[in-house]
Amino acid sequence: MSPLFNLFQTVPDNPWQALQRADRAWSALKQQQEMDSIPVGAAGRGTWTEGHVGAMSVRESTDILGQTDWDVVIAGGTLGIVLGLGLRQKGYRVAVLERGKLQGRRQEWNISRAELHTLLELELLTPTELATTIVTEYNPGRIEFYQGQTWWVKDILNLGVRPDLLLELVKNKFVLQGGYIGEYQPVKSIKIGVDAIEIYAGETTYKSHLFIDIMGHFSPLTKLARKGQVPDGMCLVVGGCAQGFPQREYGDLIVTTTPIINNCQYFWEAFPAQDGRTTYLFTYVDTDPERPSLIELFEAYLEHLPAYQGVDLDELSWQRFLFGFFPSYRRSPLGSYWARILPVGDSSGMQSPLSFGGFGTFLRHLSRLIAGIDSALKADALDQQSLTLLQPYQPNLSVTWLFQQVMRVPVGQDMSPHLVNQVLATAFEVMVQGGDRVFKPFLQDVIQLPGLTQTLMGMMRKNPGLIAQVMGRLGLGSLVDWTGHYGMLMLYTILAQKLPKSLENYWQNRRFEQYYYGSGQDYHG
Repeated sequence: MSPLFNLFQTVPDNPWQALQRADRAWSALKQQQEMDSIPVGAAGRGTWTEGHVGAMSVRESTDILGQTDWDVVIAGGTLGIVLGLGLRQKGYRVAVLERGKLQGRRQEWNISRAELHTLLELELLTPTELATTIVTEYNPGRIEFYQGQTWWVKDILNLGVRPDLLLELVKNKFVLQGGYIGEYQPVKSIKIGVDAIEIYAGETTYKSHLFIDIMGHFSPLTKLARKGQVPDGMCLVVGGCAQGFPQREYGDLIVTTTPIINNCQYFWEAFPAQDGRTTYLFTYVDTDPERPSLIELFEAYLEHLPAYQGVDLDELSWQRFLFGFFPSYRRSPLGSYWARILPVGDSSGMQSPLSFGGFGTFLRHLSRLIAGIDSALKADALDQQSLTLLQPYQPNLSVTWLFQQVMRVPVGQDMSPHLVNQVLATAFEVMVQGGDRVFKPFLQDVIQLPGLTQTLMGMMRKNPGLIAQVMGRLGLGSLVDWTGHYGMLMLYTILAQKLPKSLENYWQNRRFEQYYYGSGQDYHG
């Protein structure tokens, strides 16, 4: 057996078979075949759950379905229970369905305190309750690129929240306030009527006004809506939590220790954890068949980890291993494809193509979603077009596609092995010089017009030859596409400042939010 196989035997709940299943799914995706059961996850700022893609039917009819049992049914409990509690506090009858047992993992979600504050603002948790879920805190975070300078930043992804503790608190509150949790209730089929929607899950039929899909990247509804579309980009992630690392009080937000290897630029993250130190290796790729398997990426992780962390593998006591692959699509957010069905979170593609996982993004939009869903239910604005306004096009999300392309190395393309590191080092140097108002929003996946413009202009002044090289590699088509999104970002920034901020009309209010969030003006540090 391979050394990797033997190493996996040393951790509780040996995930070797899950890794093999994930690799088979990744291989099928590279061959553009159908995917079945796909273990997916995230690191750093995201969620970790088990997703499933299987047969599901959605039938639209002209039937009158009659009296409902629920106002809202949510599928996908890991984050759905948080949204469910928010809607339950608004007085709605809410059911949350989970295909397995609704419980969080022990592995921390890394996030910033300002992002977590949303849970307090919405009164979903008290300060005391929230404090019990935060098990690690560190400062500062390091940013460093191969053979380059180091930058330090405070209060970004510096808290470690235990998902199992957070979800247990939210679950108990939800149930005490009259919410319903249906465990081991995978959604099998959906019927959309004129006046309601029926969800067949497990062996039960749930009749509701609205169905919310928070089943993740590989939601079967997302698969149906995208009609087999191959992802435009992919982030592969492997990592683990272990004891025995040298004591360090800082974390790594993004670090590279090598030039391009195997048509990949490897990136590292590292965070202090309650039971050790968590390290991740990730890379941005497309679905070319020659891309590495997750097992091959794990082997690279173990090969480069000693030099990265200054430790021998024999000195480490592994607590768990983590892995996943995360698709991203240019056509995102997905919006609503049917009446009475709203995709939320990773199901909608709301996260940045630079991020793997959506906890931070989910919290950023949580207030907007609760208010918008409340307004949609009251106005009976549950048709496809009205619901799409809750997950609209956002140019500040779309402009980040160019950044992922820069960090993704095409298979077989002749390019300098140092190009990605040089571009990133130049960009971060310019952003740091621009101050926190430029630097920090980008680190939290929020792009704003002034900061983006200042960064691009600064990079062109600092190293015009490097920028010309990048533009030549990206090609005219990508640059024209990006210019269109940049123009829309400029328009959205203007509209968000011109339109009134408090409107009673559902549709007008959603338009304002589209411009406000789509230009990143919701970010306040």
